[in-house]
Amino acid sequence: MKRKLLALVLSCLICVGLAAPAYGAVEELADLRVDQIAGYSQEDGIYTVIEDGLYGFCRTDGTQLLPSSYAAAGDFHNGMAAVSFSGERIDPAEAGFELLSGGRFGYMDASGTLAVPMQYSRAFPYCEDRAFAVHADSGVLTLLDRNGQQLAAFPEAEIPADATVRFSEGLAVFPVRSGEEGQSAAYLVVDTSGQEVCRLTDAYVDFSGGYHSGRIAVASDGEWTEDGTERRFVAAPDAWGYRDTAGELAVEYRYARAGAFSGGLAAVAVRNEGEELAYGLISPDGEAVAPASYEGAVAFANGMGAVARGGRWAYVNRMGQTLTGFIYDEPAEFREGVALARSEDQLRALDERGTALFSLEGQSALPFSGGLAVVRRADGLCGICDLDGNLLVPFEYEDAFHWDGYLWLKRGNLWRVYAAADVIEARRDAPEAGDTVVGVFSDVPSDSWYAAAVTWATDHDIVTGTGGGQFSPDKLCTTGEVVAFLWRAVGRPEPETENPFTDVTPNHYYYQAALWAYENGMAAGEVFGAAEMCTRSMAVTYLWKLAGCPVSGAAFFTDVPPEAEYAQAVAWAVAMGVTDGSGERAFSPDAICSRGQIVTFLYRYLEMR
Repeated sequence: MKRKLLALVLSCLICVGLAAPAYGAVEELADLRVDQIAGYSQEDGIYTVIEDGLYGFCRTDGTQLLPSSYAAAGDFHNGMAAVSFSGERIDPAEAGFELLSGGRFGYMDASGTLAVPMQYSRAFPYCEDRAFAVHADSGVLTLLDRNGQQLAAFPEAEIPADATVRFSEGLAVFPVRSGEEGQSAAYLVVDTSGQEVCRLTDAYVDFSGGYHSGRIAVASDGEWTEDGTERRFVAAPDAWGYRDTAGELAVEYRYARAGAFSGGLAAVAVRNEGEELAYGLISPDGEAVAPASYEGAVAFANGMGAVARGGRWAYVNRMGQTLTGFIYDEPAEFREGVALARSEDQLRALDERGTALFSLEGQSALPFSGGLAVVRRADGLCGICDLDGNLLVPFEYEDAFHWDGYLWLKRGNLWRVYAAADVIEARRDAPEAGDTVVGVFSDVPSDSWYAAAVTWATDHDIVTGTGGGQFSPDKLCTTGEVVAFLWRAVGRPEPETENPFTDVTPNHYYYQAALWAYENGMAAGEVFGAAEMCTRSMAVTYLWKLAGCPVSGAAFFTDVPPEAEYAQAVAWAVAMGVTDGSGERAFSPDAICSRGQIVTFLYRYLEMR
């Protein structure tokens, strides 16, 4: 691992002429120092983010809604999100849906106001302006409105630790305790006022899946099994069917498995003659849309489905007609009329008629949103494509999202946010449909000698732009700026010394950097002199001292006398291979450092050694 000692030596590069701005450059709207994106609410346009292990929220355009200060937080749903200073969040990807428990939870609204006090040990997502929560003191499941008012209480409710309760199509379903010993468990169906609609007495009800297309999956018979701490229901053969909103059996018990409806279709399974599961798709009336003769089936929100045979998937329409061959490794959902499904190490785009639109390199993709989709390659890097299959942003980012007109792109320590419309427009304006340059400053041409260094330095939060989409690579640097760059590059260590400088206060951006430089022998005395212009000899001396003042041979430059106080620093810098001087056997010790030079040699020493 590279040492985090900074050894910046500013080489004196041969002057280059002014280069034209990069075509198609897109200016960022915001940069965010968050560690992880935990979730996103497309309904509310709010990201759940994690920084230093704590949860917070940002809007889609990158502006902060709430700082990362919560031990647990749910995603926004219906304009509300559960938060807690002491609770726990289980990753929705692990549980299959959002689970929050422990501590005390309340609910934030989309303005960042705590609308519901923190008094619940379990908090389920808002939906249809209602939420269920378990009161921390009484342990009773309660129904809340958007103002946190209790509409109903259900003391008999028993919600498993790995389950959730929420409304769908105006109804919510949850298990309640048996009325008498030996009596079968029941499932209570309530409306948005908390009034009982009916009770379902099936052995099991898919209450977490809820009602869709007026149907809920139920099993007539089966048993509960326990594997360690996990308890799950195993249905008897041919025990699954569907009930309607009045609690009547709408689709007879005849399935070995039954999924929730989506887009008017549901995936079901029966056992064939060999006792193997065979999957198909049905309508809410129980009519077979795709016969139960496949290895797998899935229903999409747009009313289409997919079925599997021989380990490959094909798409079918709502009439059960096969639209494609069995050519896809796995099915993908449609968004904006297009699905991106993997086939033979490529992503193929198809429309709702099954027509192939284009293919592109990629292992997986997010659904389209705002005409763009994030595509991930086999090596994990992300790029962005449009609805025509053009790769607008190359595969250069470690992670990416693209919801609702904004792009979030992560590289290094930062997430950057861009307007999707700007990226699309830049592509259109680029000469001969050249690449859109996202994240590059308009005064940093992609072929410039400092381009890679600028990208690295900004990605790692060492330096930012100067405004207006500019980096200003030729701008000369002060001592305060150079020392701040050094301090950020080595990880922003917290100084332990008291402030020795009379001209440095905590309000200065270089405050911690100056104290750190003092601790490491790079600065001395009572005056720091942040406004003094930093020369090349000053910069290499800083770094030489930071490295422990190693003894090196002589540096044979005509303008570096052997007795000069910076001679050993220059010799050390040459020996480290970060500079060869400024040409013509000169080092130019009195030349002032530019921003482009500084980040280039930070990059060469820390990243390319």
